[in-house]
Amino acid sequence: MPTPIPLFICFDLYCCDIRQLRWLGLILAGCLLLSYEATAQQTQTMKEINVTSTRVAKEPLIERETLKWNERPTSDAADFLKQKAGFSAAKIGGTSGTVFLRGMGGPRLGIVVNDHLEEAGANHGTDPGTSYIQPDGHDHVTVIKGPNTVLYGSTMGGLVKFDETVKRFDKPSLRGRVVGGIGSYGRRDYTVDGTIGTPLIQLRGLVSHAAGDNYKDGSGRAFFSFFERQSRKLVAILTPTDNITAEFSAENGDSQVAFPAYSLMGDGIHFKREILGARFTAKKVSETLKLKKLEMQFFDRNLDHQMDNFTLRPVIPTVIIPGVAFSTSRRTLFQKFRGRSARVVATFDPFPATEVVFGYEHKDDKFIGNNTNDATTCIFGNCINQTVQTPFYNLATVNNALFAEVSHFLDQINTSVKFGLRRDYYHTRAGDLQTFLGTRLPTAFQDREDVVNNLFVRAEYDLAPIGGTAFVALANGERAASNLERASFDGFNLKKEINREINTGFSWNQPVFQGSVTFFASHINNYILINQGTRSENVDANRMGAEADAAFQITPKWKLFGSLAWIRAQNLTGHGQGSVPLAQTPPLDARLALAYQYKTFSINFGGRFVAKQDRIDPGSGNSLGIDNADATPGFSTASLSLSWRPWKQTQLSMGVDNILDLTYTEHLSRRVGDQPPGFVSNSGRVNEPGRAFWMRVVLSTL
Repeated sequence: MPTPIPLFICFDLYCCDIRQLRWLGLILAGCLLLSYEATAQQTQTMKEINVTSTRVAKEPLIERETLKWNERPTSDAADFLKQKAGFSAAKIGGTSGTVFLRGMGGPRLGIVVNDHLEEAGANHGTDPGTSYIQPDGHDHVTVIKGPNTVLYGSTMGGLVKFDETVKRFDKPSLRGRVVGGIGSYGRRDYTVDGTIGTPLIQLRGLVSHAAGDNYKDGSGRAFFSFFERQSRKLVAILTPTDNITAEFSAENGDSQVAFPAYSLMGDGIHFKREILGARFTAKKVSETLKLKKLEMQFFDRNLDHQMDNFTLRPVIPTVIIPGVAFSTSRRTLFQKFRGRSARVVATFDPFPATEVVFGYEHKDDKFIGNNTNDATTCIFGNCINQTVQTPFYNLATVNNALFAEVSHFLDQINTSVKFGLRRDYYHTRAGDLQTFLGTRLPTAFQDREDVVNNLFVRAEYDLAPIGGTAFVALANGERAASNLERASFDGFNLKKEINREINTGFSWNQPVFQGSVTFFASHINNYILINQGTRSENVDANRMGAEADAAFQITPKWKLFGSLAWIRAQNLTGHGQGSVPLAQTPPLDARLALAYQYKTFSINFGGRFVAKQDRIDPGSGNSLGIDNADATPGFSTASLSLSWRPWKQTQLSMGVDNILDLTYTEHLSRRVGDQPPGFVSNSGRVNEPGRAFWMRVVLSTL
C-alpha cells in the first residue's frame, strides 16, 4: 500500500551525526517531496540490482551504465570511476584524484558533460575535469576505450561522458531525487535534484555537497587531506513538442582541499567555477533531407583557482641562525581559465541502414597564472617584509574543428562498419611565460599553428550462435600539447602526439555466462614525457594490453564476476642509452566479485588484486606524476556491500572498504609533499585510506 516511510529512513540516516544538522533542512525538504510522490504510486518489486564491482561490456569498446541507483557514495567523478575495471587513479588527497583509462589520463582522456568537454584550469592537475562532476547529478555514464570516437576532440586514451536525459512532462507535476551518504573519516555527501514542470516548460534545481576529514591509512598514519566542495545548478527547459528541446543553464561551485601531495604551493583554497550554457535539440527535422536530429550548444566557462601554503596549514618558520634569525614565506598561486565554445551537430539517415553525423566546433580558451611571495625575515626581533609578484604563464588557444561519423549495416543481421574523421585547427598565442622561480622562457610572446587529425574505422560481426560480437578497430589518434603542458613544463614547441592503435576482441552473451576479451596495441610518435616534474620532451613509445570481463550465474541467486586489465609500455627513445619502460604505466589489475541477490536485496563481496610494478623510469612521467626510484609493491584488498530496495523509490546501501585495514598505495599516486606537524612524514607516495565504513540512501521519483 502507499506509504511515506522513505521520509523516516532519510531522517534516521542523517541525524546519526550532529555535524549533519547544518544541512539537514535541505535533506528533509527533498525527502518530503519524495515521500509525497511515493504515496501516489504502488510498491513494486524490482527485477534487478546492479553489482558495480565489475561489469561486462555489451558493445565493443563502449560501456554504458545508469547512475540513478548507484550504491556507493562518491565525492566526485574520479572517486566513482576508479571503482570500475580498467581505470586507475592518482590520489592527491581526500578528493580531486586524476583517473587513468588504459594508463592514459589528464589531457589524453576526454571528460565530457552533456557534449561539453571539461578541462582542468590549474597546472599539475589539481583540478582535473572529473573534480567538477558529481555523478549523482547525472543520469548515465558512457565509457569509450581508446581513440574510437571523433565527436568530442582528441581522445588518445578514450572518453568518459556524463549525460542527463530531458523527459517531457505529460501534465504539471514534480520530479525529485535525494541522495545522501555518510562514512568513516568524516565523509558526508548529499545531492538534492528537483524539477517542476508542465508539458511546455520545466525548471530544474540541483544542489550537491561533499566533505571529508583527514583520513588515516591502514597503519594509522594521518594524511592532511580534508576537503569540502559544493555546487549549484539551475536549468530552464522548454519542450514545446516531443521533438524540440531548449535548455538554458547556470552553474557555480567552490571547494577547499588540503593536499598532502604538494609542497611548493600547499593547498587548494578556492576552486570557483561558473558556467553559463544553452543547448537546443530538434528531432525529425526534415523527412526530405533525411535530417534525423539537429543539435546546437553554447558554453561560457570560468574557473578561478587559488592555492597557498598558509590558509589551511600553519606557517612554519625557516631557522637561519638558531635564536638569532628566521624567515617565513607565504606563497600564493592565482590561476584563471575562461573557455567559450560553440557546437553544432546534424544527424542524417540517408539510407535505412546508414547513419551520418556531421559537426563543427569552435573553442576559445585562455589560461593565466601568477605567483605572489610574501616573505618576512627577522633578525634579533627586527623584521623586514617583502612582497614579490611574478607572472607565471599567459596562454590563449583558438580551436576550430570539423568532424563526421558514419555507421552502416552491411546486412540486416551480421555485420556493421563505423568510421569517423576529425580535423582540428589550433592557433596558440603565448603571452609572458616564466618558470615558477621567475625566469622568462625563450618561447614567451610567440605564436604557433597546429593541425590535428583523428580518424578510426571499426567493423563488428554478430556471432549469432553464442550471442556475441567480434570486432576489429583501427585508429589514428592525434593530440596537440595541452595549454598546461606548454605553459608549466617549458613545452611551447612540443610536437603533437600521434597514436596509431589497433583494438580487436569478442564478446559473448549466454543465459548463464557472459564475457568479453579485448586486445590492443599502439605506437605513439612524439609522446609527451615529463622529466622531474619541470621539463618536457617528445619521445616514441609502444603500448600493448589486454582486458577481460566475465560473469557466471552459479545459481539463480549467486553470481560470480571477474575482470582483468594488463598494460605493457616502452619508451623507445629512452634517455640516450637505449629504450626504457614508459613511466607511469599501471600494473596488472584483477578484480573479483561474488554477489548474492534475493528479490530486491543483494550482498556483494569484492576483491582487488594488483601486481607489483617494477617497470619504472624514475624521475619521468606525465604532467600528473612521475615514477619513484623504487618499484611499487603489489597489494590485495577486499570490500563488502549490502543493498536493499524496500520500495520502488528507495534504495538503502551500506558497506566497508579495505576490510583488512591494509596499508598500500597505487602506483600512479602522487608523491607526498610537506605536511603540517602531526601528519605523515615527507616521503613516499600518498597512501590509500584504511578500513572505511559507509552508508547511503537514494530516494527518487525520476
